[in-house]
Amino acid sequence: MLSRRVRLLAVAVLALPAIAAGAIAAQATPTTSAPVQPAPTVDYTDPTKGAHLRLGLRVSKGGVAPTLLEIDRGFTSTLRGSTGPFELRLRDSAGALLDTLTFDDPLAVRAYDSKQNVHSNPRVEEADIVVDLPLIDTTVTVEVVLERGRIGEVEVGSLIQACQGRPLPCAFS
Repeated sequence: MLSRRVRLLAVAVLALPAIAAGAIAAQATPTTSAPVQPAPTVDYTDPTKGAHLRLGLRVSKGGVAPTLLEIDRGFTSTLRGSTGPFELRLRDSAGALLDTLTFDDPLAVRAYDSKQNVHSNPRVEEADIVVDLPLIDTTVTVEVVLERGRIGEVEVGSLIQACQGRPLPCAFS
C-alpha cells in the first residue's frame, strides 16, 4: 500500500508542472508579429542614387548672403562631427528643426608663422564657403547661426520644389 501511495505521489509531483504549463500556454493568445521588412539598401558608392543640396554662402559677422543654390547628384560630401561655432539648421515650413550641421568658424583664418614658430587665428571681415547639405524634401529654410547668434536665413524650398523630377544638376535663380 505504501509503495502505491509513493508512486501516486511521485506521478502527481512530476505531472503537475506539465499540466500547469499546458494550461498557461493555452490561455496565452498567440501573437502575430508584423512581417519583417528589410532596411532599404543604399549604395553610397553610386552617386546616381542620391542627391544633395549645395549651398554657397558669403558670411560676415552681421549677415549671410547666398552665392550658390543647386541640387546635384550624389551624397553629401560635407563631413559631420565638428564642434565649431558655425551652424546650419534645416527647418520645415512650420519651423520644426529637421537637421543641424556644425562647422568651424569660417571667419577665423588659421595661420602658422614658420619664422616665429607661432600659430595665430586672425579674423577676416567676410568669407565665402560652399557646403553640401542633405536633401530633405520638406526643407524650406536654412537658418545660419554664428557664435550662438542667428545671422540670417536662406530660403531653399522653392528650389527643391522647382527641381523635383528634373535632371540633375538643377539650379534656378
